[in-house]
Amino acid sequence: MERCAVCGAEEFIPYVCRYCGHVHCVYHRLPENHECPNISQARAPRQPVHLERRQGGTALRLIRSPRISLMPGREILALGIAWIVLGVSFSMRYLYQPSWWSQPIALFEVFLLTLLIIGTSFLGHELAHKFTAQRYGAWAEFKLWTVGAIMSLVFSVVSQGTFIFAAPGAVYIASRSSYIGDVMDRKTNGIISLVGPVINVAAAAVSAVIYLALLAAGVGVKISGFDPITQAILINLWLGAFNMIPFFILDGQKVLTWNRAVWALVTIPLWTATAVAIVLLR
Repeated sequence: MERCAVCGAEEFIPYVCRYCGHVHCVYHRLPENHECPNISQARAPRQPVHLERRQGGTALRLIRSPRISLMPGREILALGIAWIVLGVSFSMRYLYQPSWWSQPIALFEVFLLTLLIIGTSFLGHELAHKFTAQRYGAWAEFKLWTVGAIMSLVFSVVSQGTFIFAAPGAVYIASRSSYIGDVMDRKTNGIISLVGPVINVAAAAVSAVIYLALLAAGVGVKISGFDPITQAILINLWLGAFNMIPFFILDGQKVLTWNRAVWALVTIPLWTATAVAIVLLR
């Protein structure tokens, strides 16, 4: 576990300054907060964007400008790596079935479909945290947790895909001066944590409605023996249930700290539904 170069705080998901290369906590992540020796590079002025039209012609010249984006490139990269790690982890159990090795194209199709499902479940979960926190005026960014990503792959290999440690990263949330938990009340922090699992429950419910409608109509949607609808139900329920465990950096710990009744009302039915779905659909 690495420590902040300024305050020595232990960080599971540390920030590395792009200007000095040192490790910092979320509070000291900004160059001005850790007295970065290369802060002049961070404050270097940039040219604004404007278009220039030449006389007697229609050619336009674009002057370089800073990129404006909701998410920095490093966050998009972190989300992409976490997405692929979970896609591999949730596809792992098919690698242990000899029948799938005789049809590599089908195995690749299963992986792509799993990535699609993870895209709506995991990415939806994390972006819900991010955008909700931003609605409360907080800074929020997804950070890849390397240890968690490795654990996800190791658990999936050891368990032959029957248990997935679905925590390859998390959305870090902070105010301008300190950790959000020290600035905002527990209710706000709990709500921000709860929206991720709620998104998974909603996605699982929509998938369940589609599944029942197709079942009633006698229509199947299996692709090479893989049913994406049932997998969408299972993956969303598992991600929601796993994150509601009141432990470590998971959402359940923050929700439980805010309100035990809310935690129980969400977690107990979610765990029950997950167990039932695993028995009936897997």
